[in-house]
Amino acid sequence: MEVFPGLASGSRDADPYGQAVDLLVGVLSRRLSVGDRWELERLVAEPPRHVGADLAFPLMRFTRGKAGRDMVEGILEELRESPLVARAELVGGFLNLWLEPREYSRRVFEALSTMGERYGAPPSLGRRLRVVVEHTSANPVHPIHVGTARNTSLGDTLARMLHFYGHEVNRRFYVDDVGAQTAYLAYGLHKLGGPGEWRRLSQGWKPDHWIGLVYALTYQLVELAGLKKRIEEARREGGEEYRELVSQQDRLVSSLARLRERHPEVFDRLSRAVLEDPDPQARVYEWIRLYERGEEPVRGIVRSAVEMALEGMRQTLDRLGAVFDAWDFESDLVWGGLVAEILARARQSPYYTLHKEAEALDLGRLAEDPEVRRRLRIPGALEVPPLILRRSDGSTLYTTRDIAYSVKKYQETKADLIVNVVGKEQTLPQAQVRLALYALGYQEVAERMLHYSYEMVNLPGRKMSSRRGEIVTVDEVLDSLREGALGEMQARGMDYPKGLREEIAEKIAVGALRYFLVSVDADKPLTLDLREVLDFNRNTAPYIQYSYARASGILRRAGQAPNEPPSHDPAGTPEERWHLLKLVGQYPYRLGRAVAELRPEYLVEYLGRLANAFHKWYDTDPVLSEEDPDARAYKLALVGALRRVLGSAMRILGVEPLERM
Repeated sequence: MEVFPGLASGSRDADPYGQAVDLLVGVLSRRLSVGDRWELERLVAEPPRHVGADLAFPLMRFTRGKAGRDMVEGILEELRESPLVARAELVGGFLNLWLEPREYSRRVFEALSTMGERYGAPPSLGRRLRVVVEHTSANPVHPIHVGTARNTSLGDTLARMLHFYGHEVNRRFYVDDVGAQTAYLAYGLHKLGGPGEWRRLSQGWKPDHWIGLVYALTYQLVELAGLKKRIEEARREGGEEYRELVSQQDRLVSSLARLRERHPEVFDRLSRAVLEDPDPQARVYEWIRLYERGEEPVRGIVRSAVEMALEGMRQTLDRLGAVFDAWDFESDLVWGGLVAEILARARQSPYYTLHKEAEALDLGRLAEDPEVRRRLRIPGALEVPPLILRRSDGSTLYTTRDIAYSVKKYQETKADLIVNVVGKEQTLPQAQVRLALYALGYQEVAERMLHYSYEMVNLPGRKMSSRRGEIVTVDEVLDSLREGALGEMQARGMDYPKGLREEIAEKIAVGALRYFLVSVDADKPLTLDLREVLDFNRNTAPYIQYSYARASGILRRAGQAPNEPPSHDPAGTPEERWHLLKLVGQYPYRLGRAVAELRPEYLVEYLGRLANAFHKWYDTDPVLSEEDPDARAYKLALVGALRRVLGSAMRILGVEPLERM
């Protein structure tokens, strides 16, 4: 079922498997008087291989055994009238359907010929949507880590998938440069001098990695300064509180000592400057307010710091193959007046209130309306407390700025759908933003927003904290995967010139990480095991890349391969050839389901089945040594079709197809 109307509204003219499903569902819908076709389609399945049928529907279970003999015979008779159906039978309560191999084959290759490189996408859309996909949006105070990489992989894959399907996609990165984190960073950098000095101190470092170190050092040094004051105050009293504070200080000093080893000069200069400041914490809070007001020199310092971080982050995103159409700065929303406009609307709203002496919206009453919850996709059990808009000191909260950003995205794109790829822990704030938009008169914007939530990425034996400088960056994971790929290539005797070998290893590494990070339901947590990610013998990107390279090698050795076979008679036998053909014909249908439900893992599962079927077929039904001219031509055309599907789906998933491997 579509998560948003119109996502998968494409025609089935170039979807052979979808045509078979439509035929079955259409007959059942008419004969059983079922108006909701999705209710039927979701129960259509491929039966186990030993059954022999190609499609199955649990007819007796669906009708609770009430389908009489006349009804069943009517259904079977109507199905058998189609040239696409070879047999239709009721077996053990299941309506089983056997496709006619030659007709199915004809439709597959006709669709491939008609659509070319766009095979998989529909020839036309019932509704071409304008879709905004906002993703990654990592805080510009540290490098992109593996947790954010899941956000990037999901967001970029969704954008690629929707674009390939035919929708108009706008990709956006939200630069979160207002608030405590950037204030800590800029305060620390200011203690080190100006941008010229930052460049000198960061020589030999990737910019975002150096920025991450400065942020972690500054945060902990400010924390240490505050601890020292509290310890001095508690010393007079003694007791448990004093001992706990000293213990905290010891842990903090140990962490700082570890960070000092990475850049002694930066540490020494920062520690002197921060610890000499009478009240560094108050200074940071002052910088938060000054930057939000856009006052110099704080404005220039923060922007320069953020740009330096983004310089390195863009390098990582380029490496991952993620592209953006817009980079939106949070501060521009404040300085441009849009946040003030939101606050003005809020003060005129019946939901406006003061909560703990801060301006807020009491959205609880609105959230109690079941129709509003449905329209805004608010989780049923979610309790909605008041949404604070502005603190008593005059600074706004990030959710207030998110409301403004939602309006900006809609005003600039007139999007039909706005997809926000944001972690699951932000479910409540995301729901509050939608409710606030609805309450403030932006109902159209609120109803078009979708929180695409995802769970965290776990690392065996590791716990990440950017404030402690303890993160696993995407760069180091990709470097490790690249080295692993080089080792695997050497072990398999893949002998290439050094430059080409490094290039191929990098493509394997990037593909392996991206493929893994979208391989399961986004709502389920992932544990990153690099050995599993690079396993060439399971459903991983390297395995799919190897399958593509193997198909490419067959076609190279053949010299010439037809796009369409001269005859479709060889389609149905042997069984493995027929099974592979069926899967090749399923690509448009499987992609359509992935688009409808925004579930890229459907493509991962499909690619694994397709690659397995290819290797099993090729090992039992040789292509190049086939003596029968028609059979050989058919097999080569099938290899070409398989290669096109593998390449198309891999590119959607951000995996680079490899001609040789």
